[in-house]
Amino acid sequence: MTHLVSAEAMGAGRLNLKLSGSFYRQSKAFPTSPSANSQITTATAALAYGMNDYMDFFLAASAFNLRNGSVSGYNGSGLGTTVLGLQSGVPLALQVPAKLGIQIATLYGTSKNPLNSYGMDGYNYLETRTAPDVLLRLSQSLILSNMFKAHLNEGMLSSFQPGKQDALIGAAGLEFLPTSFLTLGVEANWRTFRTHPRLSDPLWITPSLTYSSPMAMGFQAGADISVARDRSTSPSRSLEPWRAFGSFTCSFNTLAGRKRLAAEKARRDSLEREALLEKVRRAEELRDSLTRQTALVDYLQAEQARRDSIRNATAAQEPSTMQQRTAPEQQLLSTGALLLDNCYFETGKTTVSINSKPYLNLIARMLTKYPKLRIEVAGHTDDVGGLNYNMNLSRLRAEAVMLYMTSVAPELRLTLTSQGYGPTKPWISNRTEEGRKYNRRTELRVLNKEMLQEYK
Repeated sequence: MTHLVSAEAMGAGRLNLKLSGSFYRQSKAFPTSPSANSQITTATAALAYGMNDYMDFFLAASAFNLRNGSVSGYNGSGLGTTVLGLQSGVPLALQVPAKLGIQIATLYGTSKNPLNSYGMDGYNYLETRTAPDVLLRLSQSLILSNMFKAHLNEGMLSSFQPGKQDALIGAAGLEFLPTSFLTLGVEANWRTFRTHPRLSDPLWITPSLTYSSPMAMGFQAGADISVARDRSTSPSRSLEPWRAFGSFTCSFNTLAGRKRLAAEKARRDSLEREALLEKVRRAEELRDSLTRQTALVDYLQAEQARRDSIRNATAAQEPSTMQQRTAPEQQLLSTGALLLDNCYFETGKTTVSINSKPYLNLIARMLTKYPKLRIEVAGHTDDVGGLNYNMNLSRLRAEAVMLYMTSVAPELRLTLTSQGYGPTKPWISNRTEEGRKYNRRTELRVLNKEMLQEYK
């Protein structure tokens, strides 16, 4: 904004430099003020630094130039006001849209300044004064959306100059940000003397346009427009109907600011890197999907051939051996693994279904024949749902199968363990329903496969 002060702090380590100026032509001649058609130009250089995330330090100095003036025949240039102050924001949570701030500043002027020759005036020309003033101002800002911000200021300007009245000041404004580099603003400013309300300044409306370049530079242009009646009654006051102004701002990041930007850049880079890795992973998964499906078909065909071979070999053995070595037995002893394809669970549950218990009874009694084998009950899921949920579900299901089989054959407590792997060990891609069906499984794994030779 132009005259308004935002309650939002700049941030730790940020340094802003601003050069601004104004120009206007005096509309009428009043006592102790420049004559009609006088041209007044002002220039101000300001510096602001973010001491931390909630407090800023600022310093400003101004100068003026008067042409066609008639106050004591004065024409020329001079120093204006030097402002030194602090602005602090109230620490609030980031998600809170309202911001509160307080500003305190001391304004130092030059003596014998012809623009302030009337002792109870001088607030029309804030750039000049003959004695120090103290400014205390409260500020409120409200972030309405990503495109709109509202601001409100109220405060008092107390003067040490004899005869000059304390002034109450106020302002309200609205910012519109259609893009990240363009800001449209409009504000209203007013000022009234605490003990002489009739000496109040008229109401000013200030439209402005601000452009912020990608190189941390900004440009602003606008005008102060008077919308109140001309106060020409005694005591007479100087009043210009309009005042044009412009400014140039340059923002720097000091060490603290650079650290903050570096951290933010590192966070963005990390997110981009993770997104890229996810894209690569998905591309590789899609590329390998056909290969994995082909591998599954090959596996199933090889498994069928192996079972046929076992069945044919078993047929040639003694009847007693044929009776002892069932198909699940032979699969476990020959491969060290057994898919529990008749073990079922209801969706989302970890209780062994009643239809699965006869099958698990047979498997449990079979395992008692091989007490030297250390066997793991492994639970697996597809990738539907969160990772933590699936890991916990697979663990509980594997544990439920183990506990049921040990209840049937207590001696298995010495040889059985359980482990849930969730979606981390899929047979094939989870991108199809067929693939997810194969990946939702419970199986037995021999942990000490070297002992298999003893039972062959």
